[in-house]
Amino acid sequence: MLPVLFELNLHFLGLGTVAVRTYSLFLLLAFIAAIIVFHFILKKRTLMDTGIVTDLAFWVIIGVVVGSRLAYVFMHWPEFKDAPQRIFAIWEGGAVYYGGFILAFIAGGIYVWAKKLPIFPLLDSIAPVVALGEGIGRFGCFFNGCCFGNPTDVCGITFPEHSLASFAFGPDHSIWPTQLFQAGGGLLLFGILLLLMQIKSLRKGQLFGFFLLGFGGLRFGVNFFRYYENDLNLWTNQIIALGLMAAGIGFVVLCQFIQQKVPSPAWIAAERAKMLAKAKEQEKKPSSKKKSSKHKGKH
Repeated sequence: MLPVLFELNLHFLGLGTVAVRTYSLFLLLAFIAAIIVFHFILKKRTLMDTGIVTDLAFWVIIGVVVGSRLAYVFMHWPEFKDAPQRIFAIWEGGAVYYGGFILAFIAGGIYVWAKKLPIFPLLDSIAPVVALGEGIGRFGCFFNGCCFGNPTDVCGITFPEHSLASFAFGPDHSIWPTQLFQAGGGLLLFGILLLLMQIKSLRKGQLFGFFLLGFGGLRFGVNFFRYYENDLNLWTNQIIALGLMAAGIGFVVLCQFIQQKVPSPAWIAAERAKMLAKAKEQEKKPSSKKKSSKHKGKH
């Protein structure tokens, strides 16, 4: 457990000592990796302009931060009702993944609708990205000491005395490393989705459906080993996980009937080459017109 990676002395700026948290570092790494992979998949599997990556990522990040924090505050309101200003103290930790996932999905959906982008190819491109972000980000949870598991005598780990796990179970506890289960599951799901992308008969939107099914199944399984303050929080998360699985199955089946097959990478590359050649021709036309008009003026 290493919640604080290092501290910066910023007294000369009037900011005092600022702690750089390990969780924040892994979250940053997750976003950087996600943007790189998203750009690559978008270019290889769609004809969309890859310039939308940074704009869409901005709104998704806002949705993740705000949504995950609001969900945590809602589920732990007694901790904030007497000091509501702490709601904005996100550096203290406290976030619920589902809240960030849902609000990020809504924020991204509004951007996609405003830009009139093709929704199903975009969802397919985002699916592996979210799985990768889950895999990397959960290592941050492990070092932060949050999202820990229930007591066990099998493959258990012990966090330091000042940790949340010690506060819940005592200093000599042995608990499931559910953060690592989530991290490994996210990376495994990312690999599976990359393999599914190679299926030639895959329809647009089905990859996202498989992601929902796999991610919901992962959360449903891990939740049985994870510690929750009460049964209400546990089964709220389980119902959401089952809902994601059901939505995933529905996506896969529905897209089989209403969507076309995903174009091959070779076809996408050829079409992008044509688009690039056409764009270059359009750039040459104005310059050729200017030259001809100058030539006429001299005569």
